[in-house]
Amino acid sequence: MSDNPNDLRDVQPSSFRHIIGQRHVTEALKIAVEASFQEGKKLDEVLLCGPPGLGKSALVSVLAQELAVPFTEVLAQSISNTAELNSVLLSATDGILFLDEIHLLNPTQQHSLLQVLDKRRIFLSGGKSVQSIPVAPFTLVGATTDPDGLIGPLIDRFRIVLHLDYYSLDELAQVVRQRCLALAWKYESDLPIEIARRGRQTPRIALRLLQSARRVAVSEGAEEITVAHLLKSCELERVSTEGLDNMQQKLLGLLGPSGQRLNVLASMLGVSTKVLTKTVEPFLLRHGMIVKSDGGVRLLTKKGREHLATFVTE
Repeated sequence: MSDNPNDLRDVQPSSFRHIIGQRHVTEALKIAVEASFQEGKKLDEVLLCGPPGLGKSALVSVLAQELAVPFTEVLAQSISNTAELNSVLLSATDGILFLDEIHLLNPTQQHSLLQVLDKRRIFLSGGKSVQSIPVAPFTLVGATTDPDGLIGPLIDRFRIVLHLDYYSLDELAQVVRQRCLALAWKYESDLPIEIARRGRQTPRIALRLLQSARRVAVSEGAEEITVAHLLKSCELERVSTEGLDNMQQKLLGLLGPSGQRLNVLASMLGVSTKVLTKTVEPFLLRHGMIVKSDGGVRLLTKKGREHLATFVTE
């Protein structure tokens, strides 16, 4: 952990034992690290798959620390062409090269990356000649929220493919307690579980709620963060008892007895269909508040109607 941390961003796990949840992932990575040490070889390529906010980047940082190797993080979205990809690969050192949201590389870039992983060299064409440049023996670690965006041959080059799970209520509450302890933030005993109930099984969301509750506590000059502070912050930010944000609540309110089609909902909410399917709908579908008919119509369930009755949608 960081020395004298005073912000949530200052607190990051530094070893596998600090990771809460994702036990199947950490155990697989521990074995991979031990095997690489025993064989005196670099770690095999790793692909981490899972929804946003579950801690993929933190896991890769811990992996680098466990291996005691340099760690370079690059957002794939920032790579606009193959030349930029080659520059990233050539600048990588003997350690971990982490490509976050690796599926955002276009197919041409993915094929180019595939060739580099196979040959460990970059081939540059210049007129009638081809220049071959070796790359460092780095381990590529990719993280993706959309594995379907990766070409099959590239996925096959990752010898370790791991899928992260959503967090349980207890695990999420433990994440909140861990961060409060690291930051020396005093809190009411019921606060972590109340945050977890609204955290949508996602650490990033739970920690954002913790930060919001603390902001209210600080503004009131309180010495500890209480459930009352959390409730006030949720009211201000329009977060429901189940953690639904304002957009999700509005979506529930738009679903009448006959439901609505995706494009109609997107138009009514003023967002793209991609935003709706990637960020707004998943939790509602996963928790049975809405369902999709065979024709793609979104329908409100009994659970959705019950939750809708607990708040007023503007």
